Amino acid sequence: MDFQIIRENALKYLGYQAPFEGLTPEISDLLDECIEEIKQTAEPKVIVKKFKLAKDPLRLEESGDEILGKQMADMLKDCDECLLIGCTLGIVMERKIKFYAKINMTKSTVLDAAASAYLEEYCDKYEQTLGFDNRTYRACPGYGDFPLEFNRRISILLDISKKIGVTITPNNLLIPQKSMLGLIGIGSDK
Repeated sequence: MDFQIIRENALKYLGYQAPFEGLTPEISDLLDECIEEIKQTAEPKVIVKKFKLAKDPLRLEESGDEILGKQMADMLKDCDECLLIGCTLGIVMERKIKFYAKINMTKSTVLDAAASAYLEEYCDKYEQTLGFDNRTYRACPGYGDFPLEFNRRISILLDISKKIGVTITPNNLLIPQKSMLGLIGIGSDK
């Protein structure tokens, strides 16, 4: 894990812009403390499953689920397969952020940003171990024109409730919040 990347991304989530002018020593120290606490607390779990892609319309061949959005069509145009991925830092991370929200809102906010950055870096590092050199970036439902509703289909196809302990709300959000579902195209170096 690249903790410098985690630190920089957490600062961006907190509204700081590189070269992070205005960052006080107190917030800098608090961020380092939070990252260390995440390393000790997080219980990362991940699940990945490969699917074939069919075209016209773009869909997962095995399930027939249509993949909507111009952004997704562009990302996957040179891909024949894709990976669905689910990852979480676990319910203990959620509880820790909520605990601090009751006693130290500043720490809760910094911990929340650091946990988001940690989750992203964890997923990036995990994807590198999968052995697919020609892969796209990870696209998550809710970003751009990739509908948030696709979270529900990914959750069912990966059985995330049983496999990694993540549930989905009626609004297609994930619990614990420091969880992610995504799609990665295989066969393209975009």
